[in-house]
Amino acid sequence: MPLQVDGTGLGLIGYAVIFAILILVIGRVTYVIPTLVLAPVIGAVLAGFGPAEIGEFATSGLQGIVEITAMFAFAVWYFAVMRDAGLFDPLIRRIISVILRRPALLTVGTVVLAMLTHLDGAGATTFLITIPALLPLYQALEVDTKVLAALAALGAGSMNLVPWGGVTVRAISAIEGAEVADIYTPLIPAQVAGIVAVLLIAGYFSRRVGRGDTTLEADHSRLLTQAVGEDPTEINTVWLLNLALTLVIIVVLVLDLTSPAIVFMLGLVFALLLNVGSYEEQKEVLEEYSADVMTYVGILLAAGILLGVINDSGMVDEMATILLSLIPDGLGPLIPVLIGVAAVPLSLLFSPDAFYFGALPVLAETAAEFGIAEATVAQAALLGQMTVGFPISPLTGATFLLIGLADVELGEHIKFTFLWAWLVSLVMVVTAVVIGVLPL
Repeated sequence: MPLQVDGTGLGLIGYAVIFAILILVIGRVTYVIPTLVLAPVIGAVLAGFGPAEIGEFATSGLQGIVEITAMFAFAVWYFAVMRDAGLFDPLIRRIISVILRRPALLTVGTVVLAMLTHLDGAGATTFLITIPALLPLYQALEVDTKVLAALAALGAGSMNLVPWGGVTVRAISAIEGAEVADIYTPLIPAQVAGIVAVLLIAGYFSRRVGRGDTTLEADHSRLLTQAVGEDPTEINTVWLLNLALTLVIIVVLVLDLTSPAIVFMLGLVFALLLNVGSYEEQKEVLEEYSADVMTYVGILLAAGILLGVINDSGMVDEMATILLSLIPDGLGPLIPVLIGVAAVPLSLLFSPDAFYFGALPVLAETAAEFGIAEATVAQAALLGQMTVGFPISPLTGATFLLIGLADVELGEHIKFTFLWAWLVSLVMVVTAVVIGVLPL
């Protein structure tokens, strides 16, 4: 077996692995799962590690990713069951009814609806519910649909920090030993500030909407049916139990009372018992959404191999040493704030997988050399990179679904929404600095 490479050579191989991942994933040469597995394994072989050592690295990485992967999988199933059970239907119907009576609330109602439907952390679901429901109202009031796309994006983005969302899951899994309480809980005040900022922006855009419209009042029944369907779920005992169960899950997660994985596992069990009666029906529901579950489970497990190899082989340490030599001492302590400020622009350049599994571990290790906790760097990234910024990134599928439903060109959408998204992100960053989450 060749001698193992160490020092600068190992760091350079690590950077080659990361750049290979960025090129292959962003360029859509190979899908993210094979890329995250193959690139680090080839890098480890080139560095002189043998099969047994590479296997140990991979095993270590997988062990560190199991809990967050389980949480994500069962959270997707849980919210799928709740969505099918009509948990959001009465809320949607109420919001649409209020807008029809008071058209000036159209923009505020848009972001509220996007926020509520983004509780499952899935951008595609949010846009599939929000845009078709509100597009007829925007057209009837002759409001530019770029406003609809922008506000739906901002509403979803401000809620995208939920700990079971794909972006937060990536950030937690990319930091060795990190848990929901380490990453998400301290950011709650910043998220609240972001939500307030989005509501204020919606209020600003409400000036473009008329104060009243007799056409909407006369067409109330048709527009409401078009928005929520012929037979939306009404509030009843089962609906109230579903709402109570969801609120309990969120409270338990925020208070960090137990493992997030077991919270959603038990939540799914109770959701199935409440809403899906028979064995066959339960089996069908879980199988229906298993494709969505397994895709992300595969990505997270592949990321576990990547992180295990670059961490346990020493690559990330040497990569940080190289980067450390290039950063002026005066800028080192500002790494988290600089990442937070640049987060939304970075959304246009990096896909979530490329950033969180490629760039973030190196940035976190570098910041650690300045005495900054690795979790802090992940928090800084989350305040914009693929949270507020995900619905404007050309590297996420949800963006194309959003603009397709709203009939807006990608360039127009980015031009119209970018500065608003960046403003919301900066509000969250400043809040995080003020409350002491990000050092300054």
